[in-house]
Formats: sequence, structure tokens, C-alpha cells
Amino acid sequence: MSKRTQFIVAILFLFLSACAVQKAPSSSAAATGARSFNLCLRQGLLFYEQGEYEKAAEQFRAAAEQNPDSPQAYNYLGLCYFKQKNYESAGEQFEKAVALDPSFASAYNNLGGICSIKLQFKKAKEMFKKALALAPNLISANYSLGMLLFNLGEREEGSLYLSKGIALDPDYLEKHSEFVAAFSSAEFDMAETFFSCATLYASTGNIEKTVEYLQKAKQAGFRAWERILKEKEFEKVRDDPRIKEFLI
Repeated sequence: MSKRTQFIVAILFLFLSACAVQKAPSSSAAATGARSFNLCLRQGLLFYEQGEYEKAAEQFRAAAEQNPDSPQAYNYLGLCYFKQKNYESAGEQFEKAVALDPSFASAYNNLGGICSIKLQFKKAKEMFKKALALAPNLISANYSLGMLLFNLGEREEGSLYLSKGIALDPDYLEKHSEFVAAFSSAEFDMAETFFSCATLYASTGNIEKTVEYLQKAKQAGFRAWERILKEKEFEKVRDDPRIKEFLI
């Protein structure tokens, strides 16, 4: 491809969804260990929410040492590394999480995000699809896979996932706009991504959202406005004066 592929990967937003506190075993020693493990997880979560990612990582590493069979501890630790932009270590932790729990949909989604950042698109697609096979309504995975496929030129399949993501939560990208900025600063060109969203909203006849994302695409440097006239998804909205403004 002539330029970096662009899409949004929602990694952070699965952080709390994977949270699980283990029940204490019956013996006193085991119960003490379980309480200590859970305390490390809770402290790690608190530090993470405060933006203290190194302190959070220390707690999650301690939790993993106390319970090496905990996929949650590795998933949390991977997210700390992600926030520190240590993508190699983050990926290693997510790999450990899914190895321990092959049904851990959130960890597969997180791993897909890391593969995306590393431009390993084939593996990213595989990981997002695994996440969705386990949790079909995982909003971030639907958006992420849809964006990835759209920008790899697999528009028909990509539109299916994007449409489902939009149906599940049409405001998801707005609510997590910090990831747009984060990936833009990482040299991900977002213009085509925003235009892809506009295309999906146009196909549903949602003028307001179409205009909103066309404006975002414009701000990101999109210039191929003739596509509004050519692409069938815009049939329902292209005669609207607000859409025509982009063709001037």
C-alpha cells in the first residue's frame, strides 16, 4: 500500500470489561493469597484510572507473580504497556492472556489492536474475528474490524461490521474521540476512516452524522469529494444542500 492504513482500534475501552475478582479458596493460606492477588488487581485498576501506568503495571506484575494462571492480570499489564507505547511488551501480555483463556474475547480484541499498530493486518483481522466469534456484540471489535477491512479495500465485508457497530452504538467514536487523536499523532491518516464512517451513515440516510463525518474527513485532509457523486451509499443524501457544500 502507498501509505499507512488508517483505522481506529479501541483497546482501552475493554479494560474494565475483563475485570474479574476470584473467589477465595477454602484453606486459610490460599484465602490469604487470593485476597492479596485481588488487592493487587484493585490497586492496579486504581493507579490505571489515575494515569499512573507504571505503578499500575507494578501491581499487575505482582498479581501475575502470585497467580501465573490469571489471564486478567496479563491483560491488564498489557494495557499498561500499551498506554506507555511499549507495543511489543503489550502484545506479549495479550498473547499470554489468550493462551491461558482462549475464550477471552476482550484480550483477542486488544491483541488485534496491537497487531494493527504494528501493521500486521492479516493477524489483526484474525484476532478481531476471534473476538467477535466469542462476543458478536463487542462494539469496539465491530468498529475496529470494519475500519480495518474498509481501509484494506474489503469494503463490502467491512461495511457489515461497521454497520453493526453503528447499530449497537452510533455515538461510539464520539465517546472515544481520544483514540482518534492518539492514532493521528502516531501517523495514522484518519481522512479515509472518517469518510468511511460518513459513507455508512449516508447509506442509512442519517444526514447529521454524514455531514459530521464528512467535516471530520475534510479536517483530516480528505480531498476526493467526487466520490460522493459516484458511490451508491450517498444516493439518499447527496441532494441535501449540506452535502453539496462539500462538492463546491
